[in-house]
Amino acid sequence: MLTLLRKEWLDVKRDRKLLVGTLVLPFFILPLIGFVLYASVVSQPPIVELINNSPANSVYVNEVAFYITSHGGIVVNQNDSNVTPDVILTFPKGFYSNLTSLGGKGLVYMTVQISSNTKAQDLVENALYNVLYNVSLSRISELINDSHTNVSPVNIREPLEVVYTYITPSHHITTQARDQLVELARIIALVLFPSATPVIFFITDGITGEKERRTLESLLASPISPMEFIVSKLFISMFLGLMSSLGDLIGIFVFSLFASFIFGVSLALSSSFAILIVVIYIETVLLTAAISLILLLIFGGSTRNIQIINFLVLSFGMVASFSALFINLAQVTFPLSLIYIIPYEQLSASLLFYVFGLPGESIFYLSVTLIASILLLFLSSRIFNPERLLLK
Repeated sequence: MLTLLRKEWLDVKRDRKLLVGTLVLPFFILPLIGFVLYASVVSQPPIVELINNSPANSVYVNEVAFYITSHGGIVVNQNDSNVTPDVILTFPKGFYSNLTSLGGKGLVYMTVQISSNTKAQDLVENALYNVLYNVSLSRISELINDSHTNVSPVNIREPLEVVYTYITPSHHITTQARDQLVELARIIALVLFPSATPVIFFITDGITGEKERRTLESLLASPISPMEFIVSKLFISMFLGLMSSLGDLIGIFVFSLFASFIFGVSLALSSSFAILIVVIYIETVLLTAAISLILLLIFGGSTRNIQIINFLVLSFGMVASFSALFINLAQVTFPLSLIYIIPYEQLSASLLFYVFGLPGESIFYLSVTLIASILLLFLSSRIFNPERLLLK
């Protein structure tokens, strides 16, 4: 076994292009992607142009401008021709008099540039709602004074108050931060499983490469067992797969740490949650290698069959990713619960059940995946047929 592992490692070390592509490139490409995303948020804030057609409107124009700038937007005027605004907001003549009249209605014109920063329109609408809210309170106060009644304008304006309580699927009281953590876990699941797919190439190429180099015959003629051959290939493939995806894993942690900044929420990520992500990631790589290996032994090692294997494994991972994003796995019932038969669904469920506050179920699905991966590897060693593989 040690001799085989040493041979595999020497083969990998000789292929410097493989090492560069596997270990080095992810640390450049992924930070580059992160830098572009960060730059798109920071360097392209929403730009709003305010057009005021009457000096009387200035009090409300200034109120809207203050709201936009205090919430990360940029306000420009009509004379600034060097900037292309995402939204143009026009205050026509008569706006002030209509808005301050008890029965009047102010009118504004909003022009939205297509394919622009979508946050700009939301920002302008929120600023206008802030004006609407303050004006409505002022009108209510005026009516209260005229009727000589003693009531709160806020209670008239907002007669309903909602008190939020968050519960887990097991009906335990939790916090809003836990609800936000669930959404973060769904996003992590969306990117976690596809990021482990490089191991498909390493496990298939590790076996078919021996065939192409015409070294498989002599290797299988040596006194090694099928299990030793498979395990040696598996270890090297998993190592390369983990290394090639290390950048993805680091990117996931960085994304989690800055999620509060990106989404404007407060998230406290525990060490147990971070450990769970690492464990799920390792099991994802193991399961990917196990599935790829048994499919390789079933279909054979031709180029066309390797493409089929890659398509199948990728499809399983994408199904698990999108089900984690769109399906509440804690509430699925038969026949929808049959999705747990699909590979990777168990790992997706493990991540979500943990943030649901159900650690027992999370450990159960982790254990099921680990056992299934080991059984697939054992089955691969039993059906491994060197002659059949050589003829494929």
